[in-house]
Amino acid sequence: MQDTASRKSNVSSFLTTDYVLDEAVTLTRFAFSHSKAVELIDAARSSKFLRIVYSEENLFSEGVEFFRLHSDKEWSLTDCISFAVMKKFSLRMAFTFDAHFKQAGFAIVP
Repeated sequence: MQDTASRKSNVSSFLTTDYVLDEAVTLTRFAFSHSKAVELIDAARSSKFLRIVYSEENLFSEGVEFFRLHSDKEWSLTDCISFAVMKKFSLRMAFTFDAHFKQAGFAIVP
């Protein structure tokens, strides 16, 4: 998810959630190796360009409600928590290959 302030000029930072990082680390673990997964965690946590939003009860609840209200969609709970975060931070654009974000009304890049 692109930071709103950065969207006005060049992209200089990204926002993601701990849930998305969890999915990326798990995928990296099984597609490559444990050490590569640890490298990803370390790089994400130390990045000056990536902000990780950690789930808390309100965001989780908003994601669950999004999930509950859209039974006609094949959205994951992680997608719905991401949508709640994007709503909270007034973000309209997501850097993703996941078409569910477009389906939910967000612009996607690339």
